[in-house]
Amino acid sequence: MTGRAGSTAGLVAVVGLACLLGGCDGDDPAPRHTASATLTPGDPAGAPPRPTRAAPAGNAPPGSGCDLLSLTRVEEVLAIGPVHTRPAEAGRTCDYLDGREQRVLTVTVGQLPQAMVGGPVDAARSSATGSGPRETLPGIAEAAVLYQDPVRGLGLAFARARGDLVVAVDITVPVADRERLVALARTAAAALEVAG
Repeated sequence: MTGRAGSTAGLVAVVGLACLLGGCDGDDPAPRHTASATLTPGDPAGAPPRPTRAAPAGNAPPGSGCDLLSLTRVEEVLAIGPVHTRPAEAGRTCDYLDGREQRVLTVTVGQLPQAMVGGPVDAARSSATGSGPRETLPGIAEAAVLYQDPVRGLGLAFARARGDLVVAVDITVPVADRERLVALARTAAAALEVAG
């Protein structure tokens, strides 16, 4: 019975990570912004409390996939003209588009408890999609996997631990070479390191 529960937990973790990074449906609710209310000295009793910003979460991932790579860096590495971004899926995913509105890059960021995904290595492996060959790449993050997806293109998924959480990033490029994708992943991993 224990083996069955372990395999079920593993399946739940993989599905949870896939939904977090790939999106299970297009109707994700808008992100919620939290605020707390406190009374300020001098406020009359019974007056409505003034909202204050919630304390930032110490382990929060970047607000969007768009926060990890600058437009200038994408243009430089891919050697293409001006690009712009289009956030999607409640900010987790960011598409970089060229002047013809063609997708040239997608960056997706997700965060889950380590207990659910099993750590950075499992998170990176689970994020890599498609049935093509996979290659483990050292030196980018705690774990990184280069993969080929027939629909999304060449991809590189990497993950790192933040306390009891794992932040996973998946970068896909429809047409690019390995060296350019690795350069973009290194830049995104460095930005993630600074953010955390």
